[in-house]
Amino acid sequence: MSLHPLDGKQFRARLVLLRNAKGLIQEELSEKIGRANNYISRVETGRIKTVPFDVLAKIALALDVTIDDLLFVDGITETPDVIKARIHRWLETIDTKRLRKFYRLLLLIIEE
Repeated sequence: MSLHPLDGKQFRARLVLLRNAKGLIQEELSEKIGRANNYISRVETGRIKTVPFDVLAKIALALDVTIDDLLFVDGITETPDVIKARIHRWLETIDTKRLRKFYRLLLLIIEE
């Protein structure tokens, strides 16, 4: 899977999406990363143009995502919670044969 970097506007939109998916307001995320209450607001509105790597790492940790999730397009735009919910719904509807195939494939991926 190839990764393509997000531009500034895409990064800001991704940050908003991930923050909202986690149920956090801007001030809460700012507090979690040890910054001023309006820091995330300034990032999301583009008033802060460059976010230091250590701050990106703290944001990723607070949002339970990877730095890659913040900075790159990988073709998957759903949040981890949405992905889990979709997999769960799918697992409830598949037949036994497909379930076993899925399980074997998952074991191969996990045991790498």
